[in-house]
Amino acid sequence: MGRKHHLSTPATDEAYERYRAARDRYDVAKYEYKAAKYALKAARMRGQAGQEEREPRRGHPGHSQDRHGRQDQHDDHHGHGALGPVETRDSMARSMERGKRQQVVLQVVATERLGEHFQRLTLGGPGFADFRDHHFTDKYVKILFVDPALGLEPPYDVQALRKDLPKHQRPVRRTYTVHSVDAEAQTLVIDFVLHGDSGVAGPWAARAAVGEKVAFAGPGGKYAPDAAADAHLLVGDESSLPAISAALGDLAAKAPAAAGKAFIEVAGPGEEWELAGPTGVTIHWLHRGGEYTPQNTHLVTTVESIRAEEWPAGRVQAFVHGEKTMVKRLRRHLTEDRGVDRRMLSLSSYWTYGTADD
Repeated sequence: MGRKHHLSTPATDEAYERYRAARDRYDVAKYEYKAAKYALKAARMRGQAGQEEREPRRGHPGHSQDRHGRQDQHDDHHGHGALGPVETRDSMARSMERGKRQQVVLQVVATERLGEHFQRLTLGGPGFADFRDHHFTDKYVKILFVDPALGLEPPYDVQALRKDLPKHQRPVRRTYTVHSVDAEAQTLVIDFVLHGDSGVAGPWAARAAVGEKVAFAGPGGKYAPDAAADAHLLVGDESSLPAISAALGDLAAKAPAAAGKAFIEVAGPGEEWELAGPTGVTIHWLHRGGEYTPQNTHLVTTVESIRAEEWPAGRVQAFVHGEKTMVKRLRRHLTEDRGVDRRMLSLSSYWTYGTADD
């Protein structure tokens, strides 16, 4: 099936790649602009709150006034809703301060090896009270790794460490998906892909002992299965297995008869997981026969080769997470060749082949 908007030629492909790169830069810049705008607003609110403490207030208690004496109870235009008499500007500023991401410090309470290439860690402890769970199924945390030779205990002053330490000792962050959260037991589970001695997080997870402390920020996340979608497509490699597992479980709870396909590529049969999903979602395991290389992966070509008559009709929700090149190729394929609505896409590059990232 050809592209909808133009014939594929080297010139048009190159032009599209330039457009896509510019669009991605724009998306990042737009996000940074909004974050800076919120920070500026909070700073101004804190300044105004300090000024109000020094000057006597006029008008009804609980409402601030502008310079014309009008009571300030307007709608906030950044998604926080109307400000009532309880949530005034200074209280909202404090709420925004509290909403900033802080480090959560948990302890390893259990470890389990899952096959040859996965290590499961269960984290818990008193710090679980600082963990703010949400309803997204691709919830992820950014774990902080600090050189153990420094002998530091979390939480860490990251800015000070980055300023004072040489480059090779500065803390690094690695992003991992939370497999599951048990609010009653006050624990969460994270599965780490192991690549021998390479990387930072994998070797640490392989040797982590019960009682060891872990500091992270989060969770983040944006994806949750839409029970109203006509079909679901889930695609990923080992790195996305925890997220796909959570998505299938959540979808089964929301829509037990939901339809769709899941394509998961692993090294071999021994790396397959027992996955529970809706009765209408078929799970396809692809085996590379070894470690990932651009030459032995079949994930993209398998999805691209789905025949038109086998492609589901209606609104398709797609979850594509994993190696960066795979995600980029399938983004183009799904939007241009299959006509999937961009609003129904969840795309994320967990790692890049040829880099040292876990």
